[in-house]
Amino acid sequence: MIFKDLKKKTQTFLIFQSIGMLMGASTHLIWIMDNGVLSEKYNASLFSKIFWDSLVILDPAAALLLIVRPKVGLYLTLAIITLDILHNNIFYFNELYLNSIEISDWVIKYWMIIGQVMFGIFVYITFKGNLKEIKLKSIE
Repeated sequence: MIFKDLKKKTQTFLIFQSIGMLMGASTHLIWIMDNGVLSEKYNASLFSKIFWDSLVILDPAAALLLIVRPKVGLYLTLAIITLDILHNNIFYFNELYLNSIEISDWVIKYWMIIGQVMFGIFVYITFKGNLKEIKLKSIE
């Protein structure tokens, strides 16, 4: 499958998803640069530390695959964003949902998780159409 053979709409969606994955990787890279790998500052389980730090590698891999191997990239992106949203919402559940703060303060404090969920919705909404286009072009 060659990226240039896809419809412009699909190319655009894949580029936006690649950018989103690189943005995610950058937040984890900045954390690692500031605090180190598997930092105790996470105040989290070893599993969570490994998961978050692994996104420095997995996110850019998905971004690259969305362009060079779009079908594989789509599946990897969907898997990563799904696991990331689930993990973060479970990890921060008490803080996110049982904390009694004003909605405006909540949005300011948790804007990154809101952005992550919005990106996940974009990935979910565009997944089926992107995959259909990729499969159609790989048959030709």
